[in-house]
Amino acid sequence: MTPLLAPHRPAAALVLAVAAGLGLVAVVASRARAGEPTAPVTAPAAAPGPWSAEVLDLAARVPVQDGGRVKPLDTFATYTLLGIAHKRTAKDASGGALTPTAWLLDVLLRPALARKHPSFLVENDEVLDAVGLAHEGKKKRDLYPYEVLAPAADKLRELATVYMKKDAKALTPVQSGVVDLYRGTVTFDRLTRLLDFGRAELDVSQSPELRALFGGRDRVRAPDVLARGAQLARLLPHDDPHAGIAGAPAAAGDGTSAASSLVTQLNALARDGMALALVPPPVTLGDQETWFTPGDALAAALQGIQLPDDVAGLMVHLAGMAAKVDDRAAFTEELRAFQATSERITRARGEYEKIRLEVALNHLDPFHRGAHLYLLAFLLVAVGWLVQNRWVRAAAWTVLLGTLALHVTGIVMRCVLRERPPISTLYETVLFISGLGVLACLVAERIDRRGIALALAPILGWLGLYLANSYEALKGEDTMPQLVAVLDTNFWLTLHVTCIAIGYSGGLLASALAHVTVLGRAFGFKRADADFYRSAGRMTYGMLAFGLLFSVVGTILGGIWANDSWGRFWGWDPKENGALMICLAQLAILHGRLGGYLKTFGVAMATVAQGTIVAFSWWHVNHLGIGLHAYGFTAGVITALMIFYATEAVVLALGFSYLFRRGSAASAPTAS
Repeated sequence: MTPLLAPHRPAAALVLAVAAGLGLVAVVASRARAGEPTAPVTAPAAAPGPWSAEVLDLAARVPVQDGGRVKPLDTFATYTLLGIAHKRTAKDASGGALTPTAWLLDVLLRPALARKHPSFLVENDEVLDAVGLAHEGKKKRDLYPYEVLAPAADKLRELATVYMKKDAKALTPVQSGVVDLYRGTVTFDRLTRLLDFGRAELDVSQSPELRALFGGRDRVRAPDVLARGAQLARLLPHDDPHAGIAGAPAAAGDGTSAASSLVTQLNALARDGMALALVPPPVTLGDQETWFTPGDALAAALQGIQLPDDVAGLMVHLAGMAAKVDDRAAFTEELRAFQATSERITRARGEYEKIRLEVALNHLDPFHRGAHLYLLAFLLVAVGWLVQNRWVRAAAWTVLLGTLALHVTGIVMRCVLRERPPISTLYETVLFISGLGVLACLVAERIDRRGIALALAPILGWLGLYLANSYEALKGEDTMPQLVAVLDTNFWLTLHVTCIAIGYSGGLLASALAHVTVLGRAFGFKRADADFYRSAGRMTYGMLAFGLLFSVVGTILGGIWANDSWGRFWGWDPKENGALMICLAQLAILHGRLGGYLKTFGVAMATVAQGTIVAFSWWHVNHLGIGLHAYGFTAGVITALMIFYATEAVVLALGFSYLFRRGSAASAPTAS
């Protein structure tokens, strides 16, 4: 039986060392409003300990509207945490792990506790120096709790306001860090105040009219106003700026000033409740697409608008959750009722069908798990080189196939959720290209069983998912955003981006295979095994031809789409030029090989250089800031690209060094 991997113990030891290395690799908005009274908020003593599994499950399935689409609260929590901490998990003050949903529940319902969680990533402690905060005993890059950052709120806001007026590309790392930290603390602060309307107790004891309106009580909560907004408005003078659409001349007496004060406090609570759209509008409101925030619903009630029963019920349950968080049984009942009502309304609107699937995708977490499993597969391949045991080789294949299945499952689930083909964003191109690269490697390994493609498969899979996960954390944004109309409906665009992505995959896989030839020759690996390098050369050629086919077809389809959408087939846009560069580079290599100008090693060297052109077209042109494909500047991407370019330059330098040594040896005089 042909061995899956040729034995080479020193190389295997080196691979194990590399694998070990890969494993190691593996603000505040001011609350004060001038001259504006604020409502007293009574924060209940939160019950200690983690949230129950039932609470986390119910909360994860609560639908919300954010970023133009309806998604589970679990997804909102994940990307909110990513935007602040740049990671998918959090820790509490004692170091315990928190899921995104558990973290967000603390932020919304136990804000005093959440302010102690080390949730804010500061990439460079010079950011803290800039805002005047001490950081003794901390790492240069570390996580900080909100309560540590809060004293610098004014300075942070002052600096960020200045920096945000500048071009993002012109900001220094410290200035970018100040802006990021400010935005994160503002988001956090707004979310901690979202449910203040449910925690606040308002004193009406000095007003007989208000006491009578609220059943003789001395203190009331905001939900009590939801059904009495019109009556409250009648207590306001007709010229009162807080009078809503139902406002009418008020009766004389002390109730007028007390009502105005009460409405002022309620308006402040309404403004604090605008951070998240949690309340779906019932179908009885017609075709309204925009969901309500708690603040929207409270503001409508203050204007005397009669809220639909379901909306009022959801508001009551939200307030009950905030007020009863210290009573776990009562809190769970309120959450259960809120989730059930919200699900019923959302189902009636036709917007709930995919919520459970998206929660399942979040919990499966295929791309983070897949990255770890690809690393495990690589270790098994390396061990297989050492021990030459068929069970180890079989285990490597099993883990690789299972990981690829997990990878593809994640892509398919995203396609179902988005009702689109697998590619519509830069993030999705990484998932697709890396998955296709692994599949191509496994097919190549079945054809040419020398272990070359099998060794590359987990490396490419890990690199792809590592890049995707890093980009997701860097952006801190939902990776399934609402697409603009031109990207959401065009048939030719779908064909174009799919073919281009396949072309990218072929070009990059050819480059990866070429690295085997260049680095192998440079370091003397299997120097006497000419068949090994002929096999690597054949695979490089095949992948290069495969990539060229799809690059040319994809470029032509892109022109058809451009003509259909923009009225012109070609406009010398940077992205179009990048696609043309790939085609020309690959054609030049294949013609050089056909004409005899490039032999196996020369083709490998040229293919490595071609890989940098693919990377430039795939990522770099999007960050040039010009053209119709300029998707915006992302700090860190250009740095990563420059590191990649420098690495490839070193590989090419090693290749030229090998050519020089070989040429010197060939020209050296032989002994007589």
